[in-house]
Amino acid sequence: MKIKVKPEDFIVREKLKFAPARKGKYVIYRIEKRGWGTLELLSHVKLKYRVEIKHAGLKDKNAFTVQYGTSLQDYPVIKGDGFLIQKVGYWWVEIGPSDIEENLFTIRIRDLEDAEALARALEEASAGFPNYFDEQRFGSKTSEGLIGEMLLRGEGERALFLYMTNLRRGDGPRIRDLKRFVRDHWRQWEVLEEVVPPLYRPVFRSLRKDGDFLRAWGHFPRNLLSIILSAVQSYYWNMLLDRNLKERGAHCFVRIAGERLACEISRDRFSLPTLGNDEVSQSLYRWILEERGIEKLRVRELDFKFRSRPREAFVGARDLKVQEMGDELHPGKKSLLVNFALPPGSYATTFLKVAEALRKKGENKKSRATGI
Repeated sequence: MKIKVKPEDFIVREKLKFAPARKGKYVIYRIEKRGWGTLELLSHVKLKYRVEIKHAGLKDKNAFTVQYGTSLQDYPVIKGDGFLIQKVGYWWVEIGPSDIEENLFTIRIRDLEDAEALARALEEASAGFPNYFDEQRFGSKTSEGLIGEMLLRGEGERALFLYMTNLRRGDGPRIRDLKRFVRDHWRQWEVLEEVVPPLYRPVFRSLRKDGDFLRAWGHFPRNLLSIILSAVQSYYWNMLLDRNLKERGAHCFVRIAGERLACEISRDRFSLPTLGNDEVSQSLYRWILEERGIEKLRVRELDFKFRSRPREAFVGARDLKVQEMGDELHPGKKSLLVNFALPPGSYATTFLKVAEALRKKGENKKSRATGI
């Protein structure tokens, strides 16, 4: 099973809860992109075109995506390599995640031996699959662990070194060369301040002044710091749901961000809180915090507060449609064209992973029954 072989194999479109108005304080932009992460693209647009757009949701780099954002600046069209940003109307306030009704997916799953079995598994999983945060949420995870956890343990230098030098799949040649340069010139703050992208220069300027790593992290771009620390919150939520499902006797498993997590299909609809600074949510996560060596969630220099929010433990994939096709990229194999809708904050890749786990479980069960 392969997905995202081409950007057009994975298409996601945001659906807003409202239609853009003819007038308002903010301009609403429709953002089409391929080969760009949301934050990466909007940073590029801000630097090159001097237009600041606030996004409603984050969308994957390795896909063709359509999403919305708002700005006080009014331009009919902003176009570049791999993106098209068009004004579609106005609104009275900045839009955010709560303004997204759902995400609409069109996905081509390739290189299949038994497309029919996977189609049945997708139908089964669509009733209600575990709402795990998937790999995209953990871009700041390295082989040595989560960058955010290191910050919470006060390991400021280790966290910054790994963030600035860890090579990731998808890094282009220029990014790889920069990361190697940073690694080879570590602690030469004046040199690094000159070569890193502008958004990181305040970090190295701070290090040049006093060498305090946690204070330097306080100069890190706020949106990126929020993603790094929120990844810890998401990782722990996955662990909490995994424990819950194991206690329910789940015997199916998926692998996400290096963890083997339990899964089952359920129409139950209940929520589990994410970790926050409040005592109620922390009591649920006490075992995780102790296990991971986290004594406190507040780091004075970072000025970041964890806020607990309920998250649905199971979600369904609405309006599922599956069409079996040939696969021109893998002769002799089949592919599936899959359409469905998910609520905002849920991951299509988690849905596909659960379906594949169900397919394999059924295959193993059939093998045992036939003695093969």
